[in-house]
Amino acid sequence: MSDREFGHYTGRLVLESLNSGRQTKTTSDFGFLDNDGRHWPVPPGTIVDGASIPNALWFLFGDRWEGKYREAIAVHDYYCAVRTTDWRSVRRVFYHAVLASGISVRRAKLVYAGVYFAGPRWRGAAIGSLQTSQPAAPPQTSHANTLYALCRDPVALAVSEAIKCNGKSAFDWITSEQHLYNRNSQISLGLDALSDMVQEDDPPLRELEVAIDYAVSLIPCLEGTSRAVSVGRTGLLD
Repeated sequence: MSDREFGHYTGRLVLESLNSGRQTKTTSDFGFLDNDGRHWPVPPGTIVDGASIPNALWFLFGDRWEGKYREAIAVHDYYCAVRTTDWRSVRRVFYHAVLASGISVRRAKLVYAGVYFAGPRWRGAAIGSLQTSQPAAPPQTSHANTLYALCRDPVALAVSEAIKCNGKSAFDWITSEQHLYNRNSQISLGLDALSDMVQEDDPPLRELEVAIDYAVSLIPCLEGTSRAVSVGRTGLLD
């Protein structure tokens, strides 16, 4: 499959380092044209620093502004900052930009899972933007039926075991008698735990999104609980 089937970049990403060291500024016209024909321009003078990407993923990327991920990160940074469209569409364009940059589908889906889970989210979008529908999580049911359904779905099962809070996976929280109301708690996604599932099942993005949202819903946490991503042997995938 050619890169252009995922979309392609327009212009050229040229970055100027700023005094802070971490921040850079775009100095030329640049953007991404997705495979639906929608252009995602990043205007000259845009400040990008990679803050829209969970910190742990930089282990996979290497240097922040070198290598294959830099263009996709710049696009994601900009649209997470201006928020002129919904966050789900911004996640999708990031995924397709990563593929257009030459990253394998397996690695791209793992990176996407991490950014989807822990990247910036916001409510609403500017008038005229294309708001994507929220994936519907499976209906709540008895613990026994939930466990049975998860065990029959390799994608949902792998995700529910990879997402943890207070040392317990979302799968374990189904039968837990403990109720979580600790504002200092954090929900984490271990990408290494998803690696084999992504390789074997190659789940569609929507299925991966639904599985992540559902696994989080199994944990009785406060709204706004912080999220983080962890990376282990996943760094050796490509």
